[in-house]
Amino acid sequence: MSYTRLSMNFQPKTAQYPRRRFLSAGLAAWASCHSLAMVPALAASNSPDARAAPPMTHAITDENDASFTLQTLRGRPLLINFWASWCAPCIAEMPSLQKAAEQLHPDGVDVLLISIDRGGRQKAVPVLQSRGVTAPRFGFDPKAALSREMGVAGLPTSFLLSADQQHCLVYVGPREWHEAAMLREIRDFASAYGAVPQSG
Repeated sequence: MSYTRLSMNFQPKTAQYPRRRFLSAGLAAWASCHSLAMVPALAASNSPDARAAPPMTHAITDENDASFTLQTLRGRPLLINFWASWCAPCIAEMPSLQKAAEQLHPDGVDVLLISIDRGGRQKAVPVLQSRGVTAPRFGFDPKAALSREMGVAGLPTSFLLSADQQHCLVYVGPREWHEAAMLREIRDFASAYGAVPQSG
């Protein structure tokens, strides 16, 4: 799977370019028009980057258009995944995130998918529904304010936050979130910063 680096304006305005022009120009020209670079998965860090949690003050909205901040989710470890409907590797890892959310929730770890699509929930929710993604919580950041604040430079990027939101692991690029080793890594981190049960 690949990793999509973001341009300064984050979301490409694909609606301005007809499908016929897109196909004739080819993927390279499309990427050039939008200042996006598709790079191999190996260019993304395979190991998470442990660091202090970034600022997270900007509000986002939920599927009911209610505004909330990440601070309101303190108290449980939180895996945040930034994605967009036009990001192929983001879409590819959705089934894995769904399975991981189902397995982690009983252990006290929540999963939050945050779309940076310009169209907000109207654009993102149909994509989630078409892939049967229901277990994670959803958030929408159409102006990419929170994404920028947290230092997201490409998609997908994920943050595993401690329950007190003081510590985090940062994952650049897609992962097989539901695999045993990945779940163990998440549970170990969560346990280190606030006890959660260790299940199979």
